[in-house]
Amino acid sequence: MLLGLFALVIVSCAHPSNDTLAPASPPPPHPPSPAPPWSPAERDSLRRTLASIFSDDITRNDTGVVVVDGAGSTLFSRRGRVPVAPASTLKLVVAAAALDALGPKHRFLTRFVAAAPPDADGTVHGDLWLVGGGDPSLASDDLVRGVGALARAGVKRIDGMLQVDDTAFSGPEQNPRWDPDDLDYDYAAGTSAISLDDDTVEFDVTPDPTGGPARVRVVPENQTIALDGSIASGGGDTDLSIDRKPDTTPPDASEPRAEYVLEGHIAQGEMQRYFKPVVGVAGYVGGAVAAMLAQRGIGLAGGYRTGAAPPGAFVLWSHPSAPLGDIVREMLVDSNNHTAEQLLRVLGEGGGRPGSDASGIAFEKRELARLAVARERLQLYDGSGLAPSDRIMPETLAQLIARVARGPYGDTFVRSLPRVGLDGTVKHHDLRDALGRTRAKSGHIGGVNGLAGTIATRRHGRIAFAFIVNDPRANADIVYQSEDRALDALSDF
Repeated sequence: MLLGLFALVIVSCAHPSNDTLAPASPPPPHPPSPAPPWSPAERDSLRRTLASIFSDDITRNDTGVVVVDGAGSTLFSRRGRVPVAPASTLKLVVAAAALDALGPKHRFLTRFVAAAPPDADGTVHGDLWLVGGGDPSLASDDLVRGVGALARAGVKRIDGMLQVDDTAFSGPEQNPRWDPDDLDYDYAAGTSAISLDDDTVEFDVTPDPTGGPARVRVVPENQTIALDGSIASGGGDTDLSIDRKPDTTPPDASEPRAEYVLEGHIAQGEMQRYFKPVVGVAGYVGGAVAAMLAQRGIGLAGGYRTGAAPPGAFVLWSHPSAPLGDIVREMLVDSNNHTAEQLLRVLGEGGGRPGSDASGIAFEKRELARLAVARERLQLYDGSGLAPSDRIMPETLAQLIARVARGPYGDTFVRSLPRVGLDGTVKHHDLRDALGRTRAKSGHIGGVNGLAGTIATRRHGRIAFAFIVNDPRANADIVYQSEDRALDALSDF
């Protein structure tokens, strides 16, 4: 019987409660060997060196510079307690809180569930639910494999609807504090408990070799996406736009639709990819899964919509994400805003309440208090630092890094930071003595240039730093040169 092909386990579809989101059964910490104490002469030398490097008008008056030792005690501070816009250095806070709350081995689950197992003919009676667990890394290929697992197990028909359960999170998909000019770009994608492909939709544009209209393909195929207009082929350059029309879908529509307007032209040559943020994520995912079911020959009688799965539903398929430690590393190396926003809402789940930005930020503040990190004058509105109104003291960032690095998940946290001059968004730095010994998170939005991380010094072990410039006049190349000189100098202590 088909029933025997499924795991005979009935589990609740309620999302895991974070009532006890406290440190996640960490391994015993292995404290590093104590570093030699800093002598008064060394402290004075460090201060003079940094004061000389950060001596121009901008770095002297509009930059927060803090260096702390391995225990978080201040070695140097200039404007370190002045709250600044952190940009993406703010991701350090959500990374630390998530690792502490869940542990680096935690995996997020995405599931297909039904009220009962399929019958002997392969029919799922009633609705099929896709239940989101907040996985920031869920990809279309994962759901293709999930639908394939249903097909291989003999499922042939769902005689109800496909329902997408995104109830683990609440709040607007795109943060209202973000700059409106950012909202049409993939780096400002929304947040959903059933996030898919970083909550972006891919458009593959292939020029026609005969000069006709280019072929535009939506990836993955999706019944919710409609295209209006065309893109011409030819010419020596590419100048095109793919813009989403304002949403006119009625709120009670069972199958939402999004329309994109195509304009411009693409140069002859190979296919080019463009990514746009998704609005109405759960409905978009429903359209994608409906297409996947059709491709595998699984009938869907009732279309798709959003809705909460019933308690005690039967699990037909369960997909675990990569371990949280891997997800955090990708977030910090590539500065993935979407992952940061997903993790913030995961932290906010608890007591049967869905995760929101506000509840996630409240959890972060409790974590800072637990670590005895300075948190005065803190103003947080998101997890990624994309909000221009975020404010945090450089001292808070430097202390946080130092304290987390000494904790039970310190190795995971530090190794998640990209190597300055070698990896990710900090690859462009030009280090000498500090190369291979410095890991840090960068941060950039309009008027903000930041860098915060750790350095393995020659005599005093690991120290932490935060350099945050808040000035629209700041020339990036000059800022990088000052940062690199400072990092090389610090590494030699």
